[in-house]
Amino acid sequence: MAGMMSGLVRVAGLAGLLVASTVGAERHLGHRVWLLGGVPDAATVGALRAAGVKGFCLPAGKVEIGDAMARFEADLPSNLSALGGSTVSAVVWVEGELRRSGDPARFAVQLGAVEGRLPGSGSLILVARHFGEGLPAFAMGVAEKLRRPVELALPVGDLATHLPAGGWKGVQPLAFAFGNPPALGLPGSTVQDDRLALEALDSRGVSYRVAIVVAPLARPAPGPGGASLEMLTRAGMSAYRPGSRGDVFVLQRSLDWGGVLLSPNQQVEVEAFDAARLDRDLGHVLRPVRPGLEGWDTVGLPPAEPAIGLSREALLDYLRGGGPSPLPVIATSWAGNRLLLTLQNPTPHASAVSSTGNWLELQVLPGQVGDAQVGEFNGLEFGRLEGGTLRSTVLREAAVLRFYVSYLAPQAKIAGASVSFLGRSTQVRGRWGVRLGDGREVTGELRVELTPL
Repeated sequence: MAGMMSGLVRVAGLAGLLVASTVGAERHLGHRVWLLGGVPDAATVGALRAAGVKGFCLPAGKVEIGDAMARFEADLPSNLSALGGSTVSAVVWVEGELRRSGDPARFAVQLGAVEGRLPGSGSLILVARHFGEGLPAFAMGVAEKLRRPVELALPVGDLATHLPAGGWKGVQPLAFAFGNPPALGLPGSTVQDDRLALEALDSRGVSYRVAIVVAPLARPAPGPGGASLEMLTRAGMSAYRPGSRGDVFVLQRSLDWGGVLLSPNQQVEVEAFDAARLDRDLGHVLRPVRPGLEGWDTVGLPPAEPAIGLSREALLDYLRGGGPSPLPVIATSWAGNRLLLTLQNPTPHASAVSSTGNWLELQVLPGQVGDAQVGEFNGLEFGRLEGGTLRSTVLREAAVLRFYVSYLAPQAKIAGASVSFLGRSTQVRGRWGVRLGDGREVTGELRVELTPL
């Protein structure tokens, strides 16, 4: 199909990423994955490692700090066998009075029993949802007691505001930037704000990592049975409108939302993250002008399908060099003078949800079409193209027929559309278009053979 991937620039070679520095040398940037949902099976761990993942970050509990106080609550999975042979870092959330520096010595002792269970020689990652005046002193104190560096993870805007030139002794900053931070309870920000904040970090003369939250956020949250945008966009299921940070669906009938029963007229809000947004965000992060960048983290291992936004299959495909866009395949056949149309997406990647951004278009001669059926598509518009814009007209005067689908799901097959021609048709040509989660558009061309006699 001509026009495939038009306008789409992919961050390539992630499995063995080498980024040129400003002085012409090359640096290897390590990629880690945060296992927020627990330890996956050994096959998944092996697939991630084969796709270039160099380490895993595992939640190990939380520590509450206050005035000369630290109380650690360990919460580590019991079975870590699938991670054998991997480098595993411990993730500890820091809560409480963040303006206080806590008791680093006591926490270091409490942590010892947990770290001894982790395979490999990973790092300790202290995570806070916002900056507090006592956090740097607590982190530096822990590093001193452990006699090795620790990481302190904060929103990139907080680090840009509070990190001094040269950084904090024994502490490597880990910046939450881009992605979908509200899914982790972190403050939201714009792409431009995060770009400026990273530039500020680059000027501080420190080494740092970037963490991109890929988890979705859905209200209400689905049950453990799994949920997807495809469930919400089925014909007659909901009315859709764009939200301030995501998509809003008002149900028109009952829905089994991963084991949670939702009622008609109930509203579902979704902030999804997909491979197209990951590709865009990595384009901002993995730049040669960042001499202090040591690596990047994917925060949250996506579930296997069904998934809201990025699935495990889509992440692995992207890391192996696939994606980040769906690649529609248009199947056509003739039944007399009726042209039958089927739209398929054989990839694990999806489009964005859009009323008019995902379409299949036929270009015909005015007066040539007698009838058109929408089938499993969500809508049909006919008219003329004027200056690249489709102007509606009556069917008998139409030069363009455009079939819309609100969401092109992974592995989707959308059938039942047809166009009836008056007599023998001349050659029919067409195009398709898909809107991605980051706003980019991908287009391709379609050719249909003459009507058989």
